[in-house]
Amino acid sequence: MKKILLAALTTAFLVFSAGASADMVANVYSCTLKEGKTSEDAHAINGEWLKWARATAGTDGINSSFTTSIVGDLEGFMWVDTYEDLTAWAKVNGADMDKENPELSEALNALADCGESRLYKMEASKVAE
Repeated sequence: MKKILLAALTTAFLVFSAGASADMVANVYSCTLKEGKTSEDAHAINGEWLKWARATAGTDGINSSFTTSIVGDLEGFMWVDTYEDLTAWAKVNGADMDKENPELSEALNALADCGESRLYKMEASKVAE
């Protein structure tokens, strides 16, 4: 059911994003590394994911960061994935990584638990004159 809902939402985003502005979007996942996994593991797997995501969307306008707190709650980390627009995000999130790249999907699932995510629209501010 989740995959059907995701496919429907992704299709809607593809249709509506064609007329949407070119504002960047950021997909932020709150995660916890699984026992025995390290930030080095996360960087290596994320590099593979980034290569796959860029190929899937057909653009190098996707970036991803392994983000940790330096003040406050030091538990966990976030993936912060930025996309040049909703179309690129929809292409990546509408793809079935389980079928297209099962090894990468398994590696990501073995790496971390990500219990929450949000998609943010990013609008650049202009310098006041």
